[in-house]
Amino acid sequence: MIQRPCLPALALIVMAVSAPAMAAPKAASRPAPKPTAPPVPYTVRKGDTLFDLGKAYLSKPGDYRHVQRANQISRPKGLKPGSTLRIDPDLLKTTPIAARLSAFSGKVEIETEGRRAPAQLGMAIQEGQRVVTGPGAFATFELEDASRVTLPSNTAIRVERLRNVVMTNAPQRVFRLDEGRGTISATPNPDPNARFDVRTPVSISAVRGTEFRVSADQAASDSAARAQTMVIKGAVAVATADAEPARDLAGAVQAGYGVSVAAGAVSAPVALLPAPRLGEGGQTQGDKSVHFAVQPVTGAAAYRLQLSRDAGFVDLFAEATQPGPAADFGALENGTYFVRLTALDGGGLEGLPADYSFDRDLDVLEPGASPTAQAEGKHRKFLFRWNAAGDGQRSYRFQLFTGAESSRPVVDQPGLSEPQLTLVDLPPGTYGWRVSALRFKDGKVTEKVGPLQTLQIGR
Repeated sequence: MIQRPCLPALALIVMAVSAPAMAAPKAASRPAPKPTAPPVPYTVRKGDTLFDLGKAYLSKPGDYRHVQRANQISRPKGLKPGSTLRIDPDLLKTTPIAARLSAFSGKVEIETEGRRAPAQLGMAIQEGQRVVTGPGAFATFELEDASRVTLPSNTAIRVERLRNVVMTNAPQRVFRLDEGRGTISATPNPDPNARFDVRTPVSISAVRGTEFRVSADQAASDSAARAQTMVIKGAVAVATADAEPARDLAGAVQAGYGVSVAAGAVSAPVALLPAPRLGEGGQTQGDKSVHFAVQPVTGAAAYRLQLSRDAGFVDLFAEATQPGPAADFGALENGTYFVRLTALDGGGLEGLPADYSFDRDLDVLEPGASPTAQAEGKHRKFLFRWNAAGDGQRSYRFQLFTGAESSRPVVDQPGLSEPQLTLVDLPPGTYGWRVSALRFKDGKVTEKVGPLQTLQIGR
């Protein structure tokens, strides 16, 4: 008799940035080809019959007749132990693989049978659905084996297959990237019957367990479409959309290399650019705008920076792709974040990543407008103002110089609690003034010195 395999308990975990604004992904313009798979081998055991196989492993018990014809078996009960049956995978009984949306930001929609609905954190992602990210949006969904798919802005991916074959206990995970980009981390699975494929209109990337990126450029025709696969860890077998990649990963693209697929051909592997280094001061962000400088990488045509709330880059929330080695992300709430740096070569292949943590602690000290004389009786008053932003309490020091900054200040007033000071009857001349601030926060004292400002009184 046949014993049905005992499936392992499901363990659910999950793992998803902003490119320059582009049009939001449209519905797929070309029909997605049905994922194909080779026949699944089954080794006959003593006592097996096609009737029992049909009941245990086929979606419809009566489909054993298809197996009988495909394997040219004369008698359903006359199976030879040790022989191998080849079974159409579409006939096999399966169970769904659980997947959940673990993180997202911005406008993310889940499309089911052509109808879109707003994403919700923790919602199930099922076979047949599409995950669509709009401009400035990001999403990550994770499978029960901790494999994850992370999508940046303007991306659409369809879940073609997300099931576990009962007969082999082998997961089948097939995704179609209609357009945009995706970073995939596939948990290793040594089972030769397991599948983890990412398809584009022109390519197929197949893995056993690795971390890689796939991009797909939508075009008016398949002949003009282009896709790229970049391998961070492990190896990825890449083939054109009309071919079947080598499941044994023979000739696979190795870690640190990438390929392009266009016009029905896969390019030779190209070495990915090395991981960039973060410029000085990038891990402490106190200015109004979060800004990063990157040490230039030889051969880079552009740089991509991604921000995440977690070290695993699951919860991405911003991305910038710039021609120069720097990027500005604007204002950001205080906290600890993470930045990922990559360099892109002239062909668009994205290089190896470098990840850094950074502390966002707003601490701004800015001079106000240059003061003007305000007459009050026989006196002229000059009101100096400045601005401060960020948590904590501050004590200010105001200094006024005549001539060079290195000279002794004519006014040196520490201990100011308000961001302003009035001086009376300053004689004509050229002055320089500046403000420094002592900030008291979390038991620590830090000092920030503002820039020197020039003030001209009279001629």
